[in-house]
Amino acid sequence: MLFCLHQYYSEHFLFCFALKLLFFVVAIKEENMRRQSRREKAQVAVQALVENPYVPEFLELRVYDVHGYSKGRLVATCRDADVFETGTGLSGSICYFGVKGQVNDHPDLWDGVGLANKQLVPIKSTLKPGLKDIRGNHNVATVLCDLKLSDGTLDPTSPRQVALQQLARLKDELGLSIWSSFEAEFGVTDSETKKPLGNNFNNWTSLVVMERAQETLLDLTNAMEEIGIKIDTLQSECGIGQFEITFAPTLGIEAADMAAGFKTSAYVYLQQKGYNAEFMTCVNPHDGCRNGFHYNFSLWTEEGKNAFLDPDAPNNLSELGRHWLAGLVEHAPGMLALNAPTINCYRRVGTPWAPTWANWGPDDRLASYRLKREAGHNVYVESRLPSSACSPHLILASLLAAGLDGVRRKLELPEPGGQARRLPATLEGALQALDEDAPLKQALGEKMVEFFVYTKRTYEVEEFKAFQSLSDQEMLEKEKEYYYLPY
Repeated sequence: MLFCLHQYYSEHFLFCFALKLLFFVVAIKEENMRRQSRREKAQVAVQALVENPYVPEFLELRVYDVHGYSKGRLVATCRDADVFETGTGLSGSICYFGVKGQVNDHPDLWDGVGLANKQLVPIKSTLKPGLKDIRGNHNVATVLCDLKLSDGTLDPTSPRQVALQQLARLKDELGLSIWSSFEAEFGVTDSETKKPLGNNFNNWTSLVVMERAQETLLDLTNAMEEIGIKIDTLQSECGIGQFEITFAPTLGIEAADMAAGFKTSAYVYLQQKGYNAEFMTCVNPHDGCRNGFHYNFSLWTEEGKNAFLDPDAPNNLSELGRHWLAGLVEHAPGMLALNAPTINCYRRVGTPWAPTWANWGPDDRLASYRLKREAGHNVYVESRLPSSACSPHLILASLLAAGLDGVRRKLELPEPGGQARRLPATLEGALQALDEDAPLKQALGEKMVEFFVYTKRTYEVEEFKAFQSLSDQEMLEKEKEYYYLPY
């Protein structure tokens, strides 16, 4: 009897175990099928984005905030294939946190419900592979996103959207496009020893310095090329460990996209190699140099004609070009807040090789706007206002808004080299000038300007008032806490 019972329970146990094992195997198979279905769905979605598709395991959804920093979220595409079409939610104040990550308490950003989400929606044409040296063996892609409100409309205060609005105005009002490129100045130092890359003394355009730094900088250039950031030239600048790169000229928004992407990607890449990329405007006030972020541009017709060029006019600058440049001079004090957006930036304004006055000049490196001519067959403008701490999208937006106002009002271009109006000497002074510039505010969007001024005033100007008793060196160290490694 006992033997029979033992045999019965043994067989029952084995049957139950086999049944559970069968259920487990079926569940695993079903989960694998679900995962495969999600992967296939993601693959179809990605193929809809690009002509030559690759399927990332992870997708970095990115926007650029008011400081020019990249913000967003990394999404596993096998888990959320719909992200390619619908995007994902993120805090609605994402573009207006303080420079040190302070949560913005502006009541309109809280939206009455406590930082309600906005939607990050991928822009299909911007899908790029992630940095190979960062992602390792993982297949990661990056895509820029529109920021959308709860009703599905575009957020008019996000920096990239502000720039796109001005590009649309340029096309609608004048039938023109902008052809442009940034010049990025930045320092490179060993993250451990703090030793500058390439040189320990000022030596502008030295090829010896470049050869010392060549391997690191050329590796950086190749890494940027792989993610769609096209670098044309490299040179040593006059500061210790300071370099300048220029990007390939492009149409429309791409110049700002590349410049903003470079700041984030170069910082991360060089950090992996044991270096700090310094986009803080003034790290060392004693070497006589600061980091600028000059912006070169011209306007072009649909027929491929440079709208700034008139070979028979003085300085080869057309009537439209004169009105446009007059608009830039007119609005330079207010634009400075967007071009030099940190406390530290005003260690650059008014120093050698940086602007002091709201003015222009033919081939004048001391002016706010330098008119460049190429033997009568080309003419373009270099804005020397921007510092390396800028948001490239806000540089583009403010320049278009100011130029369009000059053309609309047919402003007269003042004589070159004028010293009628000095640029603001502090961030607070520049914020006041921006707040008082009614045409610029209206063009950029009064709410965007309100958010920008509030963010900069509250989380930088007001906070720095507590440090007024510090010595200049102590103040510089405090500025480094805010601006040196902000990414």
